[in-house]
Amino acid sequence: MKVTPAIQLITSTILFHLSLVQCLRTLKMTSAPTIVLVPGAFHVDSSFDVFGAELEKAGVNTRSFGLVTVNHAGLTVKDDVQALLTEILNPLIIREGKDVVMYLHSYAGFPGSAAIAGLSKQERSAKGEKGGVVGLIYQSAFCPTPGDTLLAMIGGNYAPWQSPDVSPLPTCPLNLGQGKYDIPIHLTPTQTATGLVNVIDPKQTFYADVKEPLATQAAKQIYGQSIDSFNSASGPVYYGIDEYKDRRVYIHTNDDQALPPFAQDLFVANSGAQWDVRKIDTGHSPFLSDPAQLASLVLGATRGFMATYK
Repeated sequence: MKVTPAIQLITSTILFHLSLVQCLRTLKMTSAPTIVLVPGAFHVDSSFDVFGAELEKAGVNTRSFGLVTVNHAGLTVKDDVQALLTEILNPLIIREGKDVVMYLHSYAGFPGSAAIAGLSKQERSAKGEKGGVVGLIYQSAFCPTPGDTLLAMIGGNYAPWQSPDVSPLPTCPLNLGQGKYDIPIHLTPTQTATGLVNVIDPKQTFYADVKEPLATQAAKQIYGQSIDSFNSASGPVYYGIDEYKDRRVYIHTNDDQALPPFAQDLFVANSGAQWDVRKIDTGHSPFLSDPAQLASLVLGATRGFMATYK
């Protein structure tokens, strides 16, 4: 077949448009904010694997971060704040200048509310710095105020589904210079054998509406939570600052077995901030029970956040 100038022109035009479409897709993907997924107490970062994959199918980058108070006794809210900054927020925002949406699940509202200090996109832009937190999504999450503790916000006692480990401790050999003596260790009200609070029935509490075998698999990835994270007080929090006006979404889970809907209502009401509340008919883990619906909601919220900067 003879290639005429007209065919060459048509071919070149098609290739140009295909290249332009690809460039636009690339620009859309690279300019979209990274969604930072922070699971709550007892959960690890792989809890968000299914949900993260759903978001990334839409061309959005995600980063999951399991908090350090999970399965580590003696650590507090401050340790989670520092780890979140060191491992995720400082590299993404300060070093790479990226825009970020915070997705905070349950207890993650405690460290997340503190870690965002000074990192909003508006605050950084005012200083001539690139990147920042463009919006906040709290999913059935605690909205602490300064001085709050996790234990206080659930009523001052552990929830019926929680079990602090208070089994007797073994004796501890102690060398006093004249041989070894077994000195019994006595528990105080703030000490436990392991230093962890455990979940009695993870599948019922977190995954009652998640299909099998995923529910059973997920329940096996639930670990104890540092008791000190229950008792350590929140410092300053920053979700309520003006920079997040119209950039705060609260996802309210109507069938939650871990944090009842009335508790979520109280968290929002007592926060002192205005939230765009979205209610969904799921349990505590929509990231596993209905990841497609949740992804659609989160992507819509993210587009809304970005529209406020135009």
